[in-house]
Amino acid sequence: MEYNGIKPEALWLLAENRFQNSKAFYEAHKKEIQEGVVFPMRRLVADLQPVLETINPDMILDPVRCLSRVRRDTRYTADKSLYRENLWLMFRHQKNDLPTPALWFEIFPDGYCYGCGVLSTTPAFLEDWRRTLRTDAAPLLAAAKQAFDAGLSMDTERYKRSKAEADGITDPEIAAWYDAKTLFVSRHVNGIVRLGKPRALVRELSAAYGAISELYRYLLAQTLRFNTGRSHDEEN
Repeated sequence: MEYNGIKPEALWLLAENRFQNSKAFYEAHKKEIQEGVVFPMRRLVADLQPVLETINPDMILDPVRCLSRVRRDTRYTADKSLYRENLWLMFRHQKNDLPTPALWFEIFPDGYCYGCGVLSTTPAFLEDWRRTLRTDAAPLLAAAKQAFDAGLSMDTERYKRSKAEADGITDPEIAAWYDAKTLFVSRHVNGIVRLGKPRALVRELSAAYGAISELYRYLLAQTLRFNTGRSHDEEN
């Protein structure tokens, strides 16, 4: 067991650091933030590695690369806050092509969440996605059911005008995925007690990732096929 838990006071310090929005405050408390939050999150990767490698042997599992930074990149956002009060682990495929699926785990001052989804969907990919669903949606629905049975739910942005209705898709389960602009399932947990219980948290995440493994593999196959086809078209 590598993960040694995250205490409430460490999460509140992370939140206070964001509130202060001060480099001086961060530097004064950097060691506490690292030891209380950053290092435990990195250790968690080692405990999850066995289940993650069974899901995708080519997944990026470097603890440093997987973990978001406390300092925000403010170059391309209107929010110029220097620091964040949430941190996340992102487990994605080795190839840098986008779109790509990922599993994640994120902590907040008042809870945590985890899930699976496709990063950086594009109109071209979503059109290809809908074409696949028109051909055969059964594999997706079967994989998604395993995730839903494990307590996860769809966490998606949808088109204002239903594309499913326009294309004659009447099955509500297929329509839900057909009309999605973002492709995610997630579970949000209120409360931070379990963050301080290493074995319980690792068991919960391992079970959840196992339950959504088929959905992840389905999304991986779809994105790899799409990216391969796109690269071939660009070469020609």
